[in-house]
Amino acid sequence: MGSSINWSTCTGAYPSYFQDPAFTNTGMWENQAIINQPPAGWTGPVFKLSDAYSRAVPESNYPWEKFNPFDQKLSSQQKIDQTEKYIWSVMNYIQEGNIGNSDISKDWQLCNNTARQWFHIPYQTYEPLSGREYVHGLTREAPVTFTIDGNKQINTTVWAVGFYNPAAAKSISAIWTGAPDPQIPAQNFSFNEGSVIGKLLFTTATPDQMPFLKNVPSWKANISDPQYCKCEGKNGNACTFEEETKQCPRQVRDVYLMQFDIAVKDKRSPIGWAYGTFVADGERKATEKNPWNRISPLGLMWGNDTPPLGTGAIKYPANSHADLKESVIFWDVADMLNQKTNAGHLGCNSRLNGPADNAKSSCLSCHQTASVPDKNNKTPAILYQFGGFGNNNGQCLTGSDPLNLAIDQVYFKNFSCAESFTGPTAIVPPPVYAGGQKQWISTDFSLQVSISLTQWQEWNEDKKKGLKLRVFDGVLPNRGE
Repeated sequence: MGSSINWSTCTGAYPSYFQDPAFTNTGMWENQAIINQPPAGWTGPVFKLSDAYSRAVPESNYPWEKFNPFDQKLSSQQKIDQTEKYIWSVMNYIQEGNIGNSDISKDWQLCNNTARQWFHIPYQTYEPLSGREYVHGLTREAPVTFTIDGNKQINTTVWAVGFYNPAAAKSISAIWTGAPDPQIPAQNFSFNEGSVIGKLLFTTATPDQMPFLKNVPSWKANISDPQYCKCEGKNGNACTFEEETKQCPRQVRDVYLMQFDIAVKDKRSPIGWAYGTFVADGERKATEKNPWNRISPLGLMWGNDTPPLGTGAIKYPANSHADLKESVIFWDVADMLNQKTNAGHLGCNSRLNGPADNAKSSCLSCHQTASVPDKNNKTPAILYQFGGFGNNNGQCLTGSDPLNLAIDQVYFKNFSCAESFTGPTAIVPPPVYAGGQKQWISTDFSLQVSISLTQWQEWNEDKKKGLKLRVFDGVLPNRGE
């Protein structure tokens, strides 16, 4: 890359973390307990948002282009071999310039990576329970309950941070321009070819509870209750931000790397994207010199293996170990995770999903719902069960209920990149956009772009109303169990 590139990618245009003191005068934190700012004498890292999207300089060649797991002419073993090479080439690309410090707490500080520019998504900050913490910029994702030793259950929380390469950031610059207000897409948004997204997911579970977490990177992070604090509002009402900050205080605790997700915009994929997951494998890789490589690939997917009409996703294919056509699962890794825990559960009928994810879904099933929020700050449910529909129906369920089967036809359909998420109105309620658009406006599989717009819209409406006791009315996608 040329010497004319402006390598500094952190501008301070947007809040770096929930309760960032640089944005105190906006009123964003009024009437809240301060639970997420570095205390006096703090000597650890303080997160900075990498947000100079317009400065991004996309590349023209990528290392994973040498491998093609999507080739339908490959034998089963060739497909596995190509997938492993593909997914590791992406991982090596993501790590370059972001790791290698003698202190791993200083890794993944994106502002001045001179090997390649990397960027974060803004506005993962306007919500007390999930908002970015100040040490590493982690956001709260989901409660996850694991079963260990056959019957003992442990409740944990997942905290994560994602980052985008120059090709992806150049796309994002059309929305987040550096101005305070975004340019909200009025039609389906699309990422550039070659866009790469990486995501570190940390767990509050410990190596004593889950041996595969031994020897993996551990960070200090300013988080709420490791077992997932839930706020209770007065008289059964939704919690105000003030109540959330008081009832769910944060403190600096240890979190452990459990999962590393990747996504690649690749035109060779039938849907235009490939989604991959690595998982912690610290026991087996204890001697690996690079601590960030004490992980193993769980799988790569580029389609949902949509069930035929009249068949539920949980029953298709009949032999998921052998007959998934649009993904590769590394069964030795899944089996390793399941030896002492249920952490190798995968998704619906073994479609790809990691231990931080929901077993009734898949990577693509969740991400293809990603949409611009409508004027009511609503988006499609990432899992039908999360939609609040008031019935017992859902996706990836046993039985032959006609609605369940129809839901699977929507949620496990293969949507293409930048295609609106659509289905019968009983399954995908239509949006109410101010501009009158009748279909959901796609954010091209990016839940983080969707979340950023949802949080900004919430803040903007609260600001216009002059609210002090704020309540989050939008529905943020989560990966809950």
